[in-house]
Amino acid sequence: MTKNLLLLFFCLLSFSGYSQQLTGTISDTDGNAIPFANIYIKALATGTTSNIDGKYQLELPKGEWELQYRYLGFKTKEVKVNIHDKDVELNVALASQTYQLKEVKVLASGEDPAYYVMRKAIAMGDYYTKQVSEYDNTVYLKGSGKITSVPRLFKKKLAEQDITEGKTFVTENISKIHFELPDKIEEEVISVRSSGLGEDTNPMQFITANLYDTKQDGFISPLDKTAFSVYKFELESVFEDQDRMINRIKVIPKRKGKDLFRGFLNIAENFWNIHSADLKLSLPMTDVHMHQLYAPVSESVWMPVSFDFDVNFKGMGFGMNMVYVASIKDYKIVLNPNLDHDYLKQQELARKQEAESVNDLTNQKESEILSVKEKKRKDEIQNLLEKDDMDNSDMRKLYRLMEKENQDKRVEKVKEPLEIKIEKLKIAKDAKDKDSLYWTQMRPIPLSEDEKISFTKKDSIEIVRNTPEYKDSVRIANRKFKMKHVLFGKTYQYKEENASLSVPGLLAFDKISYNTVQGFTFDAPFLYSKKDTLGHYFELRSTPSYAFSREHLDFSIGSSYRYNGMKRAWIAFEAGSKAVDFNEDSGINPMLNAMTSLYYKDNHLKLYDKNYVSIWHEYDLANGLNLYTELEYANRKQLYNTNKFYITGPKENAYTPNMPAGVNPELIRDNKAFTFIAELEYTPRHRYTVKKGVKNMVNYHSQPIFGLLYKQGIKDVLDSETDYSLLEGSVKQAFDIGFNDRIEYNVKAGSYLSNKQTFFADYRHFNTSKPSIMLGSKWDTFRLLDYYQHSTTEDYLEAHVQYSSDRFLLKRLPILNNSLVIQEKLFANYLTHADKQNYWEVGYGLSQIFLLLDVEVFWSFDGKNHRDTGIKLKFNL
Repeated sequence: MTKNLLLLFFCLLSFSGYSQQLTGTISDTDGNAIPFANIYIKALATGTTSNIDGKYQLELPKGEWELQYRYLGFKTKEVKVNIHDKDVELNVALASQTYQLKEVKVLASGEDPAYYVMRKAIAMGDYYTKQVSEYDNTVYLKGSGKITSVPRLFKKKLAEQDITEGKTFVTENISKIHFELPDKIEEEVISVRSSGLGEDTNPMQFITANLYDTKQDGFISPLDKTAFSVYKFELESVFEDQDRMINRIKVIPKRKGKDLFRGFLNIAENFWNIHSADLKLSLPMTDVHMHQLYAPVSESVWMPVSFDFDVNFKGMGFGMNMVYVASIKDYKIVLNPNLDHDYLKQQELARKQEAESVNDLTNQKESEILSVKEKKRKDEIQNLLEKDDMDNSDMRKLYRLMEKENQDKRVEKVKEPLEIKIEKLKIAKDAKDKDSLYWTQMRPIPLSEDEKISFTKKDSIEIVRNTPEYKDSVRIANRKFKMKHVLFGKTYQYKEENASLSVPGLLAFDKISYNTVQGFTFDAPFLYSKKDTLGHYFELRSTPSYAFSREHLDFSIGSSYRYNGMKRAWIAFEAGSKAVDFNEDSGINPMLNAMTSLYYKDNHLKLYDKNYVSIWHEYDLANGLNLYTELEYANRKQLYNTNKFYITGPKENAYTPNMPAGVNPELIRDNKAFTFIAELEYTPRHRYTVKKGVKNMVNYHSQPIFGLLYKQGIKDVLDSETDYSLLEGSVKQAFDIGFNDRIEYNVKAGSYLSNKQTFFADYRHFNTSKPSIMLGSKWDTFRLLDYYQHSTTEDYLEAHVQYSSDRFLLKRLPILNNSLVIQEKLFANYLTHADKQNYWEVGYGLSQIFLLLDVEVFWSFDGKNHRDTGIKLKFNL
């Protein structure tokens, strides 16, 4: 959700560099300012946008130019202006748009004519998405935010950071953009400036976004193939603009939800392209109102020239209004040479020569070289485009034909590249150093009075911050020790060396825990890290841990080094001592165990003492194929309860011994173990990004992940007693089905190939969470299995599947259908081995209640026999 909201916050715009300045105010006929109106000069493929007060400014070369003044709800006004040796002021009043009812053929079904328009627009969506294969433009983006409310609890602290109610923050940037299908983007940031929102405003997400495909952002577009299942449409009226008849379509969601738009979509008759959009979104705690305006940048090519977004956030006592306005100019486009653009040529000619037949206007030379199959498909497309009573079946057929046509016209079909180069960002060296005079000259959208004040204050602060004395003081502050760091901890920054040192504080309550073996414990982790621009990374860490009841100090030290960022190659070692859960990989959350122990006297966690040294190595053998190997020597000793403290709990309850119930004591006696681990993981066509010499694999994908684990206890090495070998295979995957529905599964099967000597720490343990409360556990967790009771050294099979939906059962009810965040989930978990045959669980849950709480109901079964029922509260902290 946060990701999608941030995408809506950041848009795009333009800058100018001409000889004389044209300024003025755009208003309606009553003199009221029109904010964010678009001014466009087709001959120059440039323009600008008015500010929130309706004021605009534009640099133009000498000569006579025809300007178009446009905004949603108003008639386009064309004005000729002569630019000579002096600046020109031109105030323009726009008349309200005159709407009229469209003469339509009334169908026997009585269906609203809007459906006819939308079917044509949806069918043409694939074409318009790929119509332009390459373009360049200049983008100007300005974001202006005002804090409307701050919780009393945080007012004083935020005021220290100059964040107060009524304060305005402004950020703006000017960028040059180069785009190539399908997703290659190069951006050069010419200048960027902020009065407090940060300087990360990036127009890229909206440069490439379009209303034909918003699924990747979590929304269903009115132009999506599935739109008719979730939207109703009404033809409100028609109007004329840019020599085209425009259909004003009202977009009405059939249901409530965060994934649907509402408002108006304007579609050009015959061409079926987007003319403009006036749409709203209701997100959790946030309302978004967006305007999008297109203009002809060349013959038959309409591209976005301005956007504005009004974003209102209100939640948890905070309130903020943000207005983002973007203007794009200097378009240079390349029509996609692999597409057939005859549809638009024929429509254009038909409009100009209505008396002639469209078929007679087809390019005969081209027709002669078409195959019979291509000619037939071309005729089918044209016939469907001209059909006056298109139904949903016709729309789907036309969409498929267009998609097929566009695919067949490609010169060659190539697989999607593994490296994702969504954005190539180049920042000019002086991008952040431009002064206010530069911005006054280059800014295409004038600042409002509040925005001017905001920058004035920021500039005065920057004068101080840019002095050598201030920079030295900041550098010293980042490194200087203070007594309060002993209490609260500190991360010391050494920017010149790309290094940092983190030290703990005595009041770091998150480092305090409790269990019956150690009593209260306090961890004090130290971390030093250093990196370079070649992908190398070095980390040195140590963690002293003191157990008060046991009166024992544990200490570990370790180091990791990434020696090849492109191969994701690491080597590391660690040595020390610590109290370890027998289920070290997936045991109970220590914080949850502390809670159940102190409040219910349920001490689920069972520990042993581990003195160890280990070394491991990780390396990508090929893209998507990763090999992890590890050697570990451990001296493992039995531990006993040393503390019986509790805050409250049932009188009849008593703490259990530090021994898993039903486990042979021989399995937890003192022992030594020398262990080798090799793990191979493979993801077919695993895509990645590269940043500063480091290859980062994409985590959110739909590819299956195959795993192979081999683990061996090696006897007689340094007195090691363990003697076994385990082989495990696994596959897991997550993929979307439909829209906002997702399936995840994880299957593991293993076998102990040999088992001459194992201890309980060597058993295969399973991830479970028996208490009614869960703290951010993984989804593939057994909910009703007892801890440690079903650990095994026999052949085993476990499987987990989860189905998530925004609208499965309860969300269809009137009471809950406007619960924007809540998701519904179905679960199934399965386990079988020699001592636990065919155990399975099924469950239903509601997730993201108040953004952090899940509620689940589970049933467990042994074969066909019902075993248990439980309710879970899961806190996603």
